[in-house]
Amino acid sequence: MVAAIDRTLMKKLILFTLYLIPVLLLIGFVANFSVNVPVDDEWRLASLFEKIAARNVTFNDFWALHSNHRILFPKIIIAVLAFASRWNINYQLCLSIGLAAITFIAMYKLSSMPVKKVADDLWHLANILTCILLFSLVQHENWLWGFQLAWFFVNLCFVAAVYALVSNHKLLPNIRISIAAVFCFIASFSLAQGLLSWLVAIPAVVALEGNAAQKRKRAIAWMLLFATSCAVYSIDYHPSRKASIISLLNKPFVVIDYFLSLLGSPIVRSPGISAFVGLVIFAIFVFFVVYFGKKIVSISVASSVSAKSENQPQIQAIPSSIAITERKDIAEKYQALPWLLIGFFSVLSSLFITAGRAEFGAIHAIESSRYTTNSILLLIALVHLGQLFVRGNYPETKTSLKRNYKFIYRGIGGLLIATIIVSSQQAIAQSRSALLYKQGAQDCLQLINYLEPSEFFNNSPESCLRVLSKKTWLVREGAAIIDQIGWIKFAKNIEFISNTEKVYGYLDKPQTSDKSLTVKQNDGVKAAGWAVLPENLKQPNIVLLSVGDKQSFFANAYVNLDSPDIAKSLKSELYNNARWAVDVSDKNLSIAQTEIKAWVYNPVDNQFVQLRGG
Repeated sequence: MVAAIDRTLMKKLILFTLYLIPVLLLIGFVANFSVNVPVDDEWRLASLFEKIAARNVTFNDFWALHSNHRILFPKIIIAVLAFASRWNINYQLCLSIGLAAITFIAMYKLSSMPVKKVADDLWHLANILTCILLFSLVQHENWLWGFQLAWFFVNLCFVAAVYALVSNHKLLPNIRISIAAVFCFIASFSLAQGLLSWLVAIPAVVALEGNAAQKRKRAIAWMLLFATSCAVYSIDYHPSRKASIISLLNKPFVVIDYFLSLLGSPIVRSPGISAFVGLVIFAIFVFFVVYFGKKIVSISVASSVSAKSENQPQIQAIPSSIAITERKDIAEKYQALPWLLIGFFSVLSSLFITAGRAEFGAIHAIESSRYTTNSILLLIALVHLGQLFVRGNYPETKTSLKRNYKFIYRGIGGLLIATIIVSSQQAIAQSRSALLYKQGAQDCLQLINYLEPSEFFNNSPESCLRVLSKKTWLVREGAAIIDQIGWIKFAKNIEFISNTEKVYGYLDKPQTSDKSLTVKQNDGVKAAGWAVLPENLKQPNIVLLSVGDKQSFFANAYVNLDSPDIAKSLKSELYNNARWAVDVSDKNLSIAQTEIKAWVYNPVDNQFVQLRGG
């Protein structure tokens, strides 16, 4: 008896560990690669924060379009977090993880809905795969970008709406519909594709218990709520970017390639291969829709007839064979329906994204990992639908077929885990290479008062300001706002030091005998050298370039090039990547005798220190 209890406890501990591993890996990933600095769309929220701080904000400020979306609820959430944390982006990242965790709990509950739960290894495999996919690092852009919490929020709202409609609790159908409607309404005003949640949830509304008249009334009421949400959404709707449906229809293969690549991107990121994988995924989903759809429709019809006979005793009772079939298959109905809806939501959302982005080509779908947060839902739906298919009722004569299906399912599950591991390694590599640029951009923001509005900072791909946003003017305006609010301490009153005893590095190029440079029309200048912060474990991320005696900078360079010679000379592997280089065009410099100087910022002493050789 004690041994059996110990085995049960050990099994629970192992299962808990397996469920916990993906979450812990994600937390470690975010902790190592997140940078507390606003990026891209987040800068457009600075004006909203300014109004909130001045206490003259209105509902219209939250209601205003953000690109083509009404992100009313995400704006409220981000504003609350920003004022609670002095706009610490890590708070938003933590919330994204929390939203994904709640979504997993809801999905776990959905998978636990059979009349008699069968929590065997197949059931746990499906839920472990769900956990791995939901917390997959393939979504690395969204995990590291606080603004993207809207994607996780919409997914949670839709799954919660489905759970409210199909779960076996004792609430009356109209109450369940009301709860689901609230979640769909919130989703609708969090991202544009949230409006699709109303359409996708219609089968769950119709499947609620009741006779045909009741089902019809609920469906009509649900569609009216959807129409009302669309009407409210369209008030003063003037999108900044409009997709031309006609032009897309003229390029059907481009659209199909983008759509399928989007579906396949969580598995593999390779042109052509992603589209093929997406086609396989979509074909499997269509098969499950047909297979389970027939059963759900037949059961719903039988349930409607049964309800009608109860309300009208004079009608002939339904045959006992139908009643037996209903009792036998009712559990499968409520298991398969939510996953079909989740899969449909993923497919329709992917079509929505395709309509707006297909013009950029399939490579855009492959490279933009932020869209995988949506397409991963289809994989999760297939995982559970596949488990239900394998677990289906087979005659005694076909038990060997059932064993074969289980073997295939476990094999596919193992292959899926392997592909997620590979894609996660790629995500880690991409995030590691991008980390220095984000850290350099963070330094850039801190020193923004000393950066000139030069051609380099505005347009060069090597500009540290453009990492924050390609619209560098938006960054400068936003920086002024958050400086006024007092959220970020920008470096001020920095001392410029030209001569130091300690060596902070060298400017190797350009070099002339008179330490000046003649810039000719259409000529480019390559500046290069190496830089360190002596006796400081945190090495500089960027070098800043100035001309003449100016105490401001017209360009930057990232300190990230191999420098084994510097590491050997200074006797520390800390300096293995201490070199830097940058190309500066003639547009950045005047056509005259120009002396270029290179500097690093020493935050400990609040000094700009000039590199030798300049």
